[in-house]
Amino acid sequence: MSVFAPALGYIWQSAEKYGLNARELFEEAGIDPNLRLDITARVNERQMDDLFWIARQKSRDEAFVFNLAKNLQPSYLGALGLAWLTSASLRKGFERVERYSRLVTDNVEVHLQEQGDEFHVIFQSGRIAYRDPAMRERVRLVVPVKLCRMTYGDSFCPSRIHFQHSEPANVHAYYEYFRCELTFDADVTDLVIPVSVADEPLSGFNPQIVQQMDQLIIDYLAKLDRSDVLGGTRAAILELLPSGEVSLESVAATLNMSARTLTRKLNDEGESFKNLLAKTRQELSEKYILDKSLTLTEISFLLGFSETSSFSRAYKSWTGRSPSSHRNNIFEGAAS
Repeated sequence: MSVFAPALGYIWQSAEKYGLNARELFEEAGIDPNLRLDITARVNERQMDDLFWIARQKSRDEAFVFNLAKNLQPSYLGALGLAWLTSASLRKGFERVERYSRLVTDNVEVHLQEQGDEFHVIFQSGRIAYRDPAMRERVRLVVPVKLCRMTYGDSFCPSRIHFQHSEPANVHAYYEYFRCELTFDADVTDLVIPVSVADEPLSGFNPQIVQQMDQLIIDYLAKLDRSDVLGGTRAAILELLPSGEVSLESVAATLNMSARTLTRKLNDEGESFKNLLAKTRQELSEKYILDKSLTLTEISFLLGFSETSSFSRAYKSWTGRSPSSHRNNIFEGAAS
């Protein structure tokens, strides 16, 4: 389990504002302070947890996490943070977080659900046991709320938030920061937003920058994951898609294994080749749709479809909309 090293930047900045020696904090946690400046570096999740714990203890501040958020910059989250700033809506931003959260950390999964007029962002922790689970859960919710206020405006307030940890003694700090209804001892960690707010167009939307950031994220994750079966399969699919010869057999051959072995390894990870291929195509389609220089026919071939009609049917099954109408809505909205 690892964390994108530049994400440590806001802990460094916060430590200095508390009058602490940031370098000493990092070294006490066993982290090279220079890694926070290296966009290719990752830090062990346990070391990151130790750093949070040490910084919180030495700050002697019950509202440490909420003050930490004041120093968060999107660039600390790499291309994902910059893609968030230029997303068309909060929903689109969260969809990127759901797909690409592994760029920042592979110990948290994000799941999106729509229930009536509410948009739910559910966070699920991985296998690492934190030293202070309640503190890390606070971080998990403070960060997206901060990002929402950066793009939507400071008036952004969730409908409500569900915490799995028990109500703390300093609950006033929670209400002061989140400015919404709070529930503790919940079954899941859940950030709830009105659908109308989630889908409201954002003035910072920039399809060209979003496209560039998405490609950077895809490239980064492909390199990061080549050593594991899911990442390796995803990377092989990306490589073979433009040729139109993407199959279980061709991908397995690229990975120097049999189709049967690849199927077994994917099953061990709770995944199937068919599903992984569909998810990869969907991710790429969202990027290509934003590129005005590409026709739908060209996009179809880049995604490995032999006919445009096949791509259109697949895209509609993913999004509920045809690619042509979605593209028209995007560029009409950008022009208005």
